[in-house]
Amino acid sequence: MEVEELAEYVLVEAPDYISDLPDECLACIFQSLRSGDRKHCSLVCRRWLRVEGQSRQRLSLNAHSDLLPLVTSLFSRFDALTKLCLKCDRRSVSIGDEALVAISIRCRNLTRIKLRACRELTDSGMAAFAKNCKALKKLSCGSCTFGAKGMNAILDNCPSLEYLWVKRLQGIANAATAEPIGPGLAAASLKTICLEELYNGQCFGPLIIGSKNLKTLKLSRCSGDWDKLLQVIADRVTGLAEIHLEMLQVSDTGLVAISNCLNRYFASRSNPGVY
Repeated sequence: MEVEELAEYVLVEAPDYISDLPDECLACIFQSLRSGDRKHCSLVCRRWLRVEGQSRQRLSLNAHSDLLPLVTSLFSRFDALTKLCLKCDRRSVSIGDEALVAISIRCRNLTRIKLRACRELTDSGMAAFAKNCKALKKLSCGSCTFGAKGMNAILDNCPSLEYLWVKRLQGIANAATAEPIGPGLAAASLKTICLEELYNGQCFGPLIIGSKNLKTLKLSRCSGDWDKLLQVIADRVTGLAEIHLEMLQVSDTGLVAISNCLNRYFASRSNPGVY
């Protein structure tokens, strides 16, 4: 059989198994692929583009200010997202409140969000986001400029929040104007709190003390005296099982309070010989 006859035979006789696959099966295949392969698959045809978008649950984007005009079309396609990462580099202007609110309206099923260097976000934007994404379980934010009001809005509106990671939150740097953070509704569900490189990190005290189900507490390079707060934490947060302290101003008073708690694992990088 010549090449031309073979090609004609394949086109006419060979069954198209892929076209017969239900959308659900096609979505399962896409979910097992790496991000780059998924992008290539979405270019095959309109059906694959639609199914790939509807089955995608995780997305990472450059959160530059020019993302705003694309929010409606982009998140109309990816309407089943549960995990989102918005990251901006230091030299660029990040997205603002308008873009974040537009995203939250279209992604109400979000359970995890990462915000990196989104310096244009304010307390108002975070409050609006929290009201639309109440199923949030994990919040990770670094080098953002919103403050205590925005953080309290998350804690008050997201009762399922289990993990909170905060690094270099500039909006709480002024101890004279920063409000206490927490406890809020999220205090009942929080299991892990990580605070890194914060000025006035003690304003998270009410949240830590009020999180009765807290299992892990990590404090790294947070300025200020933590002795008194650690004493209160040791007395009130009875379920705490793991504490990490790194480059923290803590004296023997704070260390003794924590070490006296039974059934605890205590790690201190600033005092590597104490466990």
